[in-house]
Amino acid sequence: MNVRAASLPIVPLLWPAEATLFVPGSKSEANRLLVAAAMSGERVLVRGATACHDVRYLVQGLAAMGFLAFFVDESEGVVQIGPRPSTAPTSASIFCGNAGTALRFLVSVAAVTPGTWTITGDDHMLRRPIAPLCAAWRQLGITITDAGGFPPVLVHGGTPTGTKVTVDASISSQFISSLLLVAQSLPNGLQIAFSGPIASIEYAQLTGALLRQFGVHVDLQEHGATVSVANPIPPHEVQATGDWSAMGVWTCLQFLTGSSLAAANLRPDSGQADEHLAATMRKLAGDGERTLDVGHVPDQFLNLAIVAVLRPGITRFTGAANLRHKECDRIAVTARELRKCGARLEEFPDGLLVHGGTPLHGASIDPEHDHRVAMAFALLGLVMPGITINDPDCVAKSYPTFWRDLDLVQHATRCVTVLGMRGAGKSTFARALAAATHRTCLDSDDLFVALHGPIAAFVANHGWPAFRAEEARLIAASLRPGCILSTGGGALEHAPTRELLRARSLPVWLDGPVELLRDRLQDDATRPSITGASITDELPTLLARRNPLYAECAALRLDAALPTSQQVAQALHLLGVPCRFPRAVHARP
Repeated sequence: MNVRAASLPIVPLLWPAEATLFVPGSKSEANRLLVAAAMSGERVLVRGATACHDVRYLVQGLAAMGFLAFFVDESEGVVQIGPRPSTAPTSASIFCGNAGTALRFLVSVAAVTPGTWTITGDDHMLRRPIAPLCAAWRQLGITITDAGGFPPVLVHGGTPTGTKVTVDASISSQFISSLLLVAQSLPNGLQIAFSGPIASIEYAQLTGALLRQFGVHVDLQEHGATVSVANPIPPHEVQATGDWSAMGVWTCLQFLTGSSLAAANLRPDSGQADEHLAATMRKLAGDGERTLDVGHVPDQFLNLAIVAVLRPGITRFTGAANLRHKECDRIAVTARELRKCGARLEEFPDGLLVHGGTPLHGASIDPEHDHRVAMAFALLGLVMPGITINDPDCVAKSYPTFWRDLDLVQHATRCVTVLGMRGAGKSTFARALAAATHRTCLDSDDLFVALHGPIAAFVANHGWPAFRAEEARLIAASLRPGCILSTGGGALEHAPTRELLRARSLPVWLDGPVELLRDRLQDDATRPSITGASITDELPTLLARRNPLYAECAALRLDAALPTSQQVAQALHLLGVPCRFPRAVHARP
């Protein structure tokens, strides 16, 4: 990321976008794989560990405790992990910034690593609870102190004497994951009892699934977990897949605007809870009241709150109490910043009550250094003007390339195809719309002539069917995001072309009466006749045949008689309706 300002204005999306992204590797997976690799006692190459702040802090922390830990290739997220040599240091102060996962995992690594270790973080991290994890290690015989239940943590690492522990994981499942990840190094295994419900148990389940790659068996049940000591055989190489949490903004934008957004490196059935965000979000479709428990997708709470503000009706969010202990108090900050934008909502200990559909306005957003706040309000800025994000660099905590991807999405608007009869002004309008939006303008007739010479000569030699087939091929190759394509007047007479334009573009029909078209075509000799009559005399026949096809295919209709500037203004407004008025989500299934 290369953000040059302390604040970043968000430019709204012009109309629905179509893009395939490459999201960061899952930091949830990467950090778990890194610790599991360090505990394996073997050299393991971890791929997909995007060099975001959270992953960097964990790699640096492992290295500070003497483990082999370094980036082989930062751009590709490749990290080499290996065991501690006999000459490893026995003390260090390890700074984790505001990376809660890194700090909590490193506390457990320190507990089983001989030496004296101080684990600390920035001012925000020093307000995030750690007491349940420290209490668990004391039960296991490790000397460990904290600052009144918060970091910094002083750990005298060594060999635990206990094998059974009771943990309160109601604040964070990371306490459970932290213990599970190092349990393979305990000589007699580990039995964990839960003193209450686990916050976001899906993340503990993810930990168990990833440990299986290292031959470590975790039996995770509702009330406890057991790690059995066996003879695990670690792999030489592991891969963190794409981050479904990072995809959350784009999944919500797709839902709000009808955009088509995907990520090439996401894996179905990944075990990541946020993989199922789209199914969760469908519960917000339609008018009226909805209640949504976000306990299983806590990282998506902010994105879902943005959707709730834009939908008609009341949305009650529950199950979010642990979000008050994240990089910031996410419930309070979400409420405060949404109120800045004119939203009506009520705050509760475990969530929000959002009165959706109220008029909103722009605001300067203070994310309090929280990456998820910044990204969620960028989502709002993509569907309404006036949103500015302060401290935009904070997204580097989990998604260093977020602003680059946002720029890509803004420019990858769905291809607009311009339909209509010859003489309707398709080429003129297409060029004007492209100039007004800084898009690429293409003309299927020009593309044809560049490859095959004059259309009239081609038709004379090969016939209309051959022309239509080649025209269809050129149109298909030109339907790219960020393009405005003017099509031939009769392109829609080819049924596969109609289907293609409906599926892969936003078709705009320039509709003009026969008198207007006849006047404009009086001196046009560039196109051959289709019916055998003159190009002006055949107009009524062609209009009768083609107008139903234009009407069937078009996303919107413009009056061909209007000045071009008015046509462009109308097109921008009408094409942008899904983005400017996303409350229309209630009209989609």
